[in-house]
Amino acid sequence: MDKLLLLLLLLGIFPFVFFQGVAPDTLCMVCKNFKKGQCLQGKGNCTMEQGPGCRTRDFFLFSEKGRWNFNHTELDCYDFCTSSNYYIGDLKISSFCCKGRDFCNKYIGKGKE
Repeated sequence: MDKLLLLLLLLGIFPFVFFQGVAPDTLCMVCKNFKKGQCLQGKGNCTMEQGPGCRTRDFFLFSEKGRWNFNHTELDCYDFCTSSNYYIGDLKISSFCCKGRDFCNKYIGKGKE
């Protein structure tokens, strides 16, 4: 901050307070079981104040026919959100992250089908 602005703030002549590097809060949709555009269980919302943001996780089960079949989507806030794919035996979890726009995770992923 330059000296003139600091002086004006201290004297009360410049009534605005500036914050640098502070991102606005992001509201995220929360749902434990999201399918076909609807929350079937655990509907709510959460607020990410400064973390990575809203998380969407699509859950797939490996079928006997040799392909991944969509099971359900979970939506929440998560401090360490990264876009990734995890494989645990016959379970695949695809994670997506977003921030900066309220409810940016609402209809992302396979849960909209």
